[in-house]
Amino acid sequence: MLGSLLGGLVNKEQITHDTIQETLHSISEELNCSEKDFFVMIKPVDSEFNMKFYIYKIEQGVPKLIREITLKEILREDG
Repeated sequence: MLGSLLGGLVNKEQITHDTIQETLHSISEELNCSEKDFFVMIKPVDSEFNMKFYIYKIEQGVPKLIREITLKEILREDG
């Protein structure tokens, strides 16, 4: 019951949305491009569905792998 009460106080969906949105904005600034010029791929890497995150920039219509991003970078506290 306590878990239900605490869960009601925290909007996990909004927190997740805001975190991802802030990360995408930071990537856009890092790559000096608009939201239309990059994407992030999440790929499972094993049977336990552990994952890696990859940043791609679209250059002349072709996706180019820029780098891997860690979950720690996505969940950073400094905004």
